[in-house]
Amino acid sequence: MDAVTCQYCGARSLIDRGRKPTTAPIPQGMHVVRVVPPSSGAAPFIVLGAVTSMMVAGGVAGFLLMRAPATSAAGAGARPLLGSGPRTYFGDRPMLADVNGDGATDVIGKSSIPAGEEWIAAYDGRDGKPIWKTAVLTKDATSHEARRAVVAGRVISIDGLGKAQAYDLRTGSPSWSVSLGEKAKRVCQGNGVIVVETVDEVKHGLEPATGARRQLAKDAACKPVPSSNADEAPGYKLVGWSEFDELGLPSLHEIEGMTAHDALVPSGPGPRFLLGRRSKGSQVKMVAAVDKKKVLWKDVVPGVDPLTTKVMGSDEAAYEGGLLVVPYDMNDSKEGTRLACFDGGTGKRLWDVQVHKKSQVSSGISTSANDVFYATWTAVYVFSLKTGQLRYVIGTEF
Repeated sequence: MDAVTCQYCGARSLIDRGRKPTTAPIPQGMHVVRVVPPSSGAAPFIVLGAVTSMMVAGGVAGFLLMRAPATSAAGAGARPLLGSGPRTYFGDRPMLADVNGDGATDVIGKSSIPAGEEWIAAYDGRDGKPIWKTAVLTKDATSHEARRAVVAGRVISIDGLGKAQAYDLRTGSPSWSVSLGEKAKRVCQGNGVIVVETVDEVKHGLEPATGARRQLAKDAACKPVPSSNADEAPGYKLVGWSEFDELGLPSLHEIEGMTAHDALVPSGPGPRFLLGRRSKGSQVKMVAAVDKKKVLWKDVVPGVDPLTTKVMGSDEAAYEGGLLVVPYDMNDSKEGTRLACFDGGTGKRLWDVQVHKKSQVSSGISTSANDVFYATWTAVYVFSLKTGQLRYVIGTEF
């Protein structure tokens, strides 16, 4: 590689192996990473310099990994070194749909390799094996302003400049593209039409087969679809406390012993779930189920010693078939992240499992009728919704 890109912040750095001196100016915004030339016989290493300073200043613990050959000096039969195989990352909220028509829920999302190339890929929901992947995405299609969704037999990717690219759900092949003229806010399902709501609050109707524009009524329906947006999914949406009054929910401090910051609101009948913190004593993540203003049950989220867990961070949750799944992090980063599952009607804790002992960066959580898909920085862990048993992993962790 002559240049590398940080998978978290997007910063680019030039690689200097000391092959030959150069007087060419360093491009603006880039840094130089110097590595030992391969011919020196020394163990590979990296001097991060300005890159490290920039990433630490941003609060990001980042690193670049240079690998030695896959076999040691003991000979060809030696055990391969850890991490010597190819690495593929998954860095998206898992979007769920039956891609190959076998009746099982498959996984779609943005994937990448350490070198920085990114694409959208589909994975078999039975074992996590790849089904298809698109061509490499442009930089604008991978920015934080980009949106992705699965709707009407298409995978829709909208870049940060408002260009929508459609891919066939079955094959991943490109179908059509259209420019919206504004950045996208969300993608949803209308009456036989794909609806894209842009940041100027305009709804754009697109024909699923061709991308042709469709005129929409001002009050056109817009049902949630599997998407990269963390605040909604088919069957529920996540809202902040400022919307509680409008939805008839208890206010921020109304529940005894709890401060509620967010709520998961299912689209059908049944309880609503408030997510927040314990208001007295040590701060601990809490969850409560309510019927309008009436509290049905409440509990701390952690199924381990609550004082060993983190409180800070976003309030994520997913809901399917009457079961509520809530992630939480441990204080010790080496203890990673856990998932707790509650019976939505009774509050009974059904299971509480460790996801991993890796990074505590979340890309999102989704649920199907049978499984929980929890995406970390670079991988998706798939658990049984009923038992919490780990089934398989898509991608590899740092």
